[in-house]
Amino acid sequence: EADSVENGLRKMLFGMGSLSLGELAGERMKVALAAHSPEDEHDCFSDNTHASHFYNGKGIRNVYLGEYQRSNGETLTGPSLSDLVAANQPAADSQLKTDLNASEAALQVLVDSANNGTHFDQLIAPGNAQGADTVNAAIGALVVQTTSIEKAARVLNIQALNPDTANHSF
Repeated sequence: EADSVENGLRKMLFGMGSLSLGELAGERMKVALAAHSPEDEHDCFSDNTHASHFYNGKGIRNVYLGEYQRSNGETLTGPSLSDLVAANQPAADSQLKTDLNASEAALQVLVDSANNGTHFDQLIAPGNAQGADTVNAAIGALVVQTTSIEKAARVLNIQALNPDTANHSF
């Protein structure tokens, strides 16, 4: 029983960390920015990459906080990883919540930019230094957040959490 609980926690935290760092910050943002390549953009055909990035970040936050807001505005809440981490080390929980808020704010800048007419493919275009700064700010926030996710895992005695390893076996 204890092993399945630990495995469940590991899978949740690994999922949060790998989406935060390897997928979102890495493959979906840094690769596209480094190559200045719209073909590497996550939603290159729908031009909706900003929303995908924002809601990927929101999903990480939802898993940690044990909450979800329905489209009708109703918020569902339940027991959370945050509760568990806070019970063991309140400072680690507080730091991760701060980092989740910071990454959400940085991803919101991508959404605001698109809503004002400058979409992700334009932000990553060659020569757009301001766009690169915007994307790099989001990447940086996700990197910081991932460090706090790893710390939360250690607080819960979850070892062998390696968010940047795609072939990690549980």
